[in-house]
Amino acid sequence: MKTNTQKSLLVLVVLSLPFFLLYQCKQLENETLIELKRIGLVGEEISAENFYKGIAPKNFRPLSGAKYKPSFNDDPGIPAQCWIETGYGTQNACKYCHTDYLASIEHGNAYPIGEDQITYSFPTANLNRILWQNIIYPEKIEERLNAEGINLPNPNDVQYVRTDNWQPTFRKARANGNTQWINANARHKSFILFPALNPLHLFPFNPSNPTSNGKHGYIDPEGFIRSETNEYTGWRAINFFPYAIFTPLTGSVSGIYIRLPKEFMSSNGEFSVEVYKENLQLLEMNIKNEPFGSTHYKGDASAFKVKKGFYPVGTEFAHPLHYVDLFADGEVGTNVDGAESNSEIQYEFPGTRSKRVKEIRYMYKWKDVELIDIALPNEDDTPNGIANGFENYLGREGQGWVDNGAGWILAAYIENRNGELRPQTTEELAQCIGCHAKVGNTIDAVWSFQRKLPGLEGWADMHYGRYDSKRPNETYLNDYLNIGSGMGELGYFFHSVVGADLYGLMPNEIRTELYCFAMQHKLVEMLRLKYPIDEILSDEILKNLSKEERKPRLMERQKIMRYYTKNRAYLQQNNSNGDFFLKGNIFYPTLETMKANIQGYRKIVLDQSFNLGKDLFGSVADNIPFTFRSDGTVKDENGRIIPTGHVIYSRPYNKNGIGITPTGIVEGDAIDSKGNYVEEYTEEDVRTGRITFTGTLDLLYNPILSGIKLK
Repeated sequence: MKTNTQKSLLVLVVLSLPFFLLYQCKQLENETLIELKRIGLVGEEISAENFYKGIAPKNFRPLSGAKYKPSFNDDPGIPAQCWIETGYGTQNACKYCHTDYLASIEHGNAYPIGEDQITYSFPTANLNRILWQNIIYPEKIEERLNAEGINLPNPNDVQYVRTDNWQPTFRKARANGNTQWINANARHKSFILFPALNPLHLFPFNPSNPTSNGKHGYIDPEGFIRSETNEYTGWRAINFFPYAIFTPLTGSVSGIYIRLPKEFMSSNGEFSVEVYKENLQLLEMNIKNEPFGSTHYKGDASAFKVKKGFYPVGTEFAHPLHYVDLFADGEVGTNVDGAESNSEIQYEFPGTRSKRVKEIRYMYKWKDVELIDIALPNEDDTPNGIANGFENYLGREGQGWVDNGAGWILAAYIENRNGELRPQTTEELAQCIGCHAKVGNTIDAVWSFQRKLPGLEGWADMHYGRYDSKRPNETYLNDYLNIGSGMGELGYFFHSVVGADLYGLMPNEIRTELYCFAMQHKLVEMLRLKYPIDEILSDEILKNLSKEERKPRLMERQKIMRYYTKNRAYLQQNNSNGDFFLKGNIFYPTLETMKANIQGYRKIVLDQSFNLGKDLFGSVADNIPFTFRSDGTVKDENGRIIPTGHVIYSRPYNKNGIGITPTGIVEGDAIDSKGNYVEEYTEEDVRTGRITFTGTLDLLYNPILSGIKLK
């Protein structure tokens, strides 16, 4: 039995524990800031409480050209796609972040978060409300712009995306010629982490005169970036198989470039491209979890261990994110159609990548970490960086960088109201951390490299199937076997996301393809469909339907998509080489879609409301898609039914503020290739695709590209 004194001491210890833990967190953060200062970055703590309270970042208006719009969002790292209705489990886009596979094999990932596919388990009461205001209040963007007297962008003004905004920023950021990862002596301190990748070095290769007599650099046939003097810059281009995000249909397309430290490209102090290639190959095999038979890197990097699932300290990634321009297919000349007219020689990026960039993103591996360093905290632990219930970010407001807590510095630059690049705010950068920190599908916080295409095809500028504006219905992009599903990567996406989009909304291009396929193959009769094809494929019809009407239509849509996928009808054979590639008409947008995507995003640029969401589905409230609307059975945070067709503004949560609503995503029954139900099966049956499931739950989705081409 405890005495009164003992009880008092116990109470004192219990009450003191949170403050002690907070003190420990503060100490840890301060140590991190000290470490960052040693490498040249003077950081500060920025609390998410500022975002929650709507406090404007310092100097926001001078940098952006517009007034700050508060989000009241305490965790911008959770993307808007996480709030969509899953169509009774027919739309499992969740598995592209929320999986356990990489964590289960301890491969550069310690985030087993697959169960988040099952429940809308948002961690706070506030986050169980939809906070991405540009999606649920699209009309307010135009209201704000009209109030300022700002003209809306002309949907036919595509010249805007053909104007270069990368090179002017590079000149400003790197005017002193510094090529290091950090430009500590930069005249413009806002750009000390602007990547040292010169866009004038990204000309397509011309074997007869690669540098146009020393006027520019180029990307050589092995993907290495060369300078005007034909020297290796250390950067190398990566051509990877995209997820459903950042594809031409979505309106945003990527370039990806990697650079390792100098030790990895030299031997005995002398540059050696052979050593560099060998080290990059070792890194690729390591990241792809392939056997490589070496414990250390080669050449002057021989002291660096090849750590399973991790990049070496000093690794850099540069990621330009472009608008989509259907005239951008890699032409070079003095007057090309994908770039503004210029008396000097000009070039287009390949793969529909416009000359203008939406963002320049950058990652630098500054610190070595182990799996234990990045593991999710136990429920009873206080996570590092949490204070007063709000996340604390380490970075520098006005310089556009943050520490992701897993060994990487993330930096990013986005368009201001005039279309010039500015450093992102910490609130905007929190969206980057959301994807490059505690998610299940990254390897050492990186998405792209494990998706690199095999061999030299993957050491090339990102060209999205060698897009050619003269043959927009064709690609030269294979689909690759997804290990675990037995289907192709794109085929598996169609199989488990009936909207063929991370928001669950079917692009018109795919709707047209499916309609023609269904009519050609008489799928109404073959699949015994109860509704007309055009009605099944219409997102607009679904918006105001109750569950009794919405669910059967989505289930029939799933039947159509799975039949289409099973027959691999999304592939077409190339007449010249007999290989099978993705169809261009479902991979590239029409001109109408391209213009709509440009105009929608430009409104957000003019409004400078990236913190409220970077996606728009129209200009009026009625444009809010069905995946954000109730079917008459959805409850709000107070337990009240949200009427059919109304926007789902909130969901129920428990006494701790954690969401409790099931997503509807389940595994379902096992069926064989003939559609018969199967009670007994092996892991091999699942892996090879001999059996599939009627549901879409996949806790062990494997994101590593197999390299096995689908026929």
